[in-house]
This record gives sequence, structure tokens and C-alpha cells, in this order.
Amino acid sequence: MKLLDGIKVLDMSRLIPGPYVAMLLGDMGADVIKLEEQSVGDYLRIGREPEKWGGSMPLFLWLNRNKRDIVVNFKSSEGQKVIYDLAKTCDVALEGSRPGASAKLGLGYEHLRAINPNIVYCSITGFGQTGPFASLATHGGAYDAVAGLAVPYQVKDGSYVQFRPYPHGLTYGSWLSAMAICAALLQKERTGKGAYLDISCADATLMALGQEILGTLNGEAEGWTNPDDSEELAVKYCYYKTKDDRFMLIQAIEQHFWVHFCEVVDRPDLATRGDWSVSRMDSAGGDMELRQELINLFATKTQKEWTKLFIEHNIAGAPYQPLTDVANTELYTAREMIVEQEQPGVGTLKTLASAIKVQGDPFVVNRPTPARGEHTDEVLDEIGYSKEKIAELRGRGTVE
Repeated sequence: MKLLDGIKVLDMSRLIPGPYVAMLLGDMGADVIKLEEQSVGDYLRIGREPEKWGGSMPLFLWLNRNKRDIVVNFKSSEGQKVIYDLAKTCDVALEGSRPGASAKLGLGYEHLRAINPNIVYCSITGFGQTGPFASLATHGGAYDAVAGLAVPYQVKDGSYVQFRPYPHGLTYGSWLSAMAICAALLQKERTGKGAYLDISCADATLMALGQEILGTLNGEAEGWTNPDDSEELAVKYCYYKTKDDRFMLIQAIEQHFWVHFCEVVDRPDLATRGDWSVSRMDSAGGDMELRQELINLFATKTQKEWTKLFIEHNIAGAPYQPLTDVANTELYTAREMIVEQEQPGVGTLKTLASAIKVQGDPFVVNRPTPARGEHTDEVLDEIGYSKEKIAELRGRGTVE
């Protein structure tokens, strides 16, 4: 994609949220320079199984595609000057350290703005730059916890664990950061002014839960319901097992969808089950007789047959697809969401494409995930460093 062609990004982050943001920008055509600190670097790079994935891990290889890599000694004055010289040429700078950490290294917003006044600088953290949790040490599950998303789950011994099969805060925070950066770049194009963006993954998680939390904010009960509570069971918005032991989600909570569904499956006797006198939506909560009717009904066809029927007859719902099947489904094959990345030391790696589809501008992995310091010479040459100067810096351990 070439949506961000000509935009240069200095990615000073590591682990997941920041690199995720930078990947999103790189996928849209930005020239992303991944800046790794000499002594530590991005320790997500090291996989648990050195013999697999070229010594890394699939997550790292995904998050760091479409980037170039340079290694610099952040803590030396000479290394700091290299970073400043690079920042002068960049449109965007991105960091993901705890509040104040980048400033201590001389790489905070005020430092980079002093040498590049219209730079767009984004800080992505767990809880933002201000507030009582700003300095709290965290990992991704914390963002879901404070927003009420990762509900405590009681296990057999009576204790509790965090039921969070998939992280949300990391994703929401990264997506929001990429959107904010693009908006700031548009402002920069119009006015010449840069921006400082303070993105909190916990804020982004809460923002994403608007549908669930708005009622709670205004005096209603907590949005989550217990799946074991038959009084709250949304019978018409529920999974049902199919003939081939797969699952189908029906979402016929609007009267016209429900009546039409009953006609299509030749069960007009069920069409009046529901109450639409108050709202256009009916959850049919607690109608266990209807639930049993639907259990019996969905067991008469395979998932593929139900999916075909739903598509052909405009019935709201979808088939459930476990992660093990997703890559081979007609949906994601047609949407070209699974692509191949040729990765040195690994071979062909199946990975996820960008979900942004631009007509006439297909997504490709232009650059495999770089080796540590793979592009140091190339990047420094582009900003005017001679071969002799680069050799001197490398000899003194300033760059790798």
C-alpha cells in the first residue's frame, strides 16, 4: 500500500504496543526505522525455542515486517546525536516506555521537537502520561482488567484467574495510535504544526466498550451477564450446535429477521414468540422452550448448509470458526487476509495481511522482519554519514 508513501517513522519502542503501531504504519507504506537500543534492544525478538522461526517468534516477525532496523547506543552522547540527526528527517516519532523514561534519555517530545519543530510524536503506554496509574508497571492483561473487560473467573479450587484468552487493550491502543498519527499528519499537512499524542491502552479499551458500559454509567446494572442465568439468556442471539458438531450464531432479535427466519425454516408457529412492544429488539430472555426448539432445529443441518441458507435468505448470523480453521475459510481466503512472508532464516511464513483494503493497491510484505542492525549503514548513509564516519561509530560501539 502507498497510503503513507513518503512518510518516515522513527520507532523507538519495543515489545508489542509500539511495534504494532509502527507495523500498521509500515503496512500502509510508511518508511519505518526500527531503532533498537544497543545493550538490550527489543527483547520480544528472542523466541522461547531458538531452533524455530530463525531464533525469534512468529509474533515478533509479524509485528516488525515492513521496517528497517538500526542499532544505536542510546546512552552515549555520540549515539544520541545519531538519533537526533535521524529524527530531523522523520515525520513521526513513536515511543512506548513508562512516562518520563524517554525524556531521561534525551529522546522525549521536547527534545525531538527542539530539532524538528513539526514532528508528530506519539507515546503509547498502559495508562497514559498522567493520572494515578501512570507509573504502574504492567503487561497487557492490566489494560483489560481496569476497564472491566477481563472478568475474574473462578476455577475448581475456588480461587480466581483472569479469563482473557485474547488481549484487547494492546490491540485497541495500537489501532487508536495509528489513527491518531494519521490524523496528526493530516493536520501537519494543512497547518505545518506537529503534535504530541498521549495514548493509553487502558483508555482505548474503555472507549471500545461503549456499547457495554454506557448503561452502567447511567445507573443500570453491570453490562456482563452470567451465561448460566436462564433469565438473561438471549435465545435469538445465541450459538446452536449444528448437525456436524459445529456452531451457528443466530442474531434474529429484530422482528422482521425473526419472522423471516421462521418462514424460511417452515416454522411459522414460532414467529409470534417474542415481545417487540417496547423496543424493536427482543432478546427472548428466559424462553427455554423456544431455546429447545432451536436446539433441535439447528441439529438438522450442517454448518455449511445453515451458512448458505442464511446468506441466500438474508438471515442475521454467522458460523463460528475456531482459530485452527480461520486460515482456510472461504471468507478470509476471498478477503486475502492470509498472506505469505519470505523470511530469511525461516523460509515461507504464513502471516496476517492488513485489514485495510485499498482498491488497486494490494497489500504485500515489502520487507521481511529485519535482523538486528541490518540497515544501520543504509539508514545512516541516507542522512549524510560517510562510510568512514559510520566505520568510526561502529568501531567505538556507538552503532551496530
